[in-house]
Amino acid sequence: METPLQLVIGIDGGATYSHGVAATHDGRVLALVHSASMNFTGSYQKEVRRRVGEILRDLELQLPFSNEFTHYAVSAAGIFNEATTNQKEKLCGKIYPWKRTRLVGDSVAAFQGATLGRPGVLVICGTGTSIIASDEAGEITQLGGWGPLLDDVGSAYWIAVKCIRAAIAEFEETGPKTAITEALCDWHEVKNIQGLVPVIYHPEFTRDKFAILAARLDQKIGTSDPVYQQICREAGEAIGDLTIQTVKKSGLAISPLPIFFTGGVLHFNRTVMSAFEKTVRAKTKVMLSQPRLPTVLGAAMLALREAGVEITDPLVEQLDTTYRNIDELVSS
Repeated sequence: METPLQLVIGIDGGATYSHGVAATHDGRVLALVHSASMNFTGSYQKEVRRRVGEILRDLELQLPFSNEFTHYAVSAAGIFNEATTNQKEKLCGKIYPWKRTRLVGDSVAAFQGATLGRPGVLVICGTGTSIIASDEAGEITQLGGWGPLLDDVGSAYWIAVKCIRAAIAEFEETGPKTAITEALCDWHEVKNIQGLVPVIYHPEFTRDKFAILAARLDQKIGTSDPVYQQICREAGEAIGDLTIQTVKKSGLAISPLPIFFTGGVLHFNRTVMSAFEKTVRAKTKVMLSQPRLPTVLGAAMLALREAGVEITDPLVEQLDTTYRNIDELVSS
């Protein structure tokens, strides 16, 4: 009888997109799935469970017939650090064996992928903003991650809302003229900014739509509009200040300080990134880098650790290489 192949499942449940992988205990990624958002607090529990079930099913379809899932790690937007037993039972019941599952915040898995679990700081700024730091003892400090209704400083959502407010200020003549207004009206085919109100308040205009809007504004306007540029500079400074505050609160004392950054805002908006870098470099000596591995592989690493697998440099390289290879096939 064929010996079952032992595998772990890692899932990155982001606020905008989700990803899942199945990997062997020696670090070979055999299956990869890209899916839609999986926000633990921003979606109905039933919807999140459905998304998790779909990812698992789609992974299984890509795998050899004889396999055994030993451990699972699911990271989800809307969870701070580690989920409670009750949260795990509600999410995993009848889908995953919750006692062999780690359910963590998406920033925790992202940190694992970025730093490989070593001391440092990860700055995530995409749809939302979250900063996570870990000291030499492995103690985690996380700031941000409050979501759009409370505060997600510097995020794509934050930028989009600031831009819409700037267009309103121009319309009401309480603020300067800005190219933002024309861009917004053109995209949504409305006569003036008042026509944007039913679009913004439509139930389907979710916060990921705000993130897309921020990206489109940057592509359209770039450095040509002073109002937009000021919003972007303020975003970068706010992210930088929050990063420095996270470091202070964590007590992390490494020089130069390893800061990893990820998320569409910092990757693609040059003005935000420049202001962020200027802000953190003014306060401390830093070494800025992009994450070593994507968040979904950070989740896989958490599952591998739960399975008693040692995370070595060759295993990390194996995860990275096989993931990239299979991602090319999936994306082609």
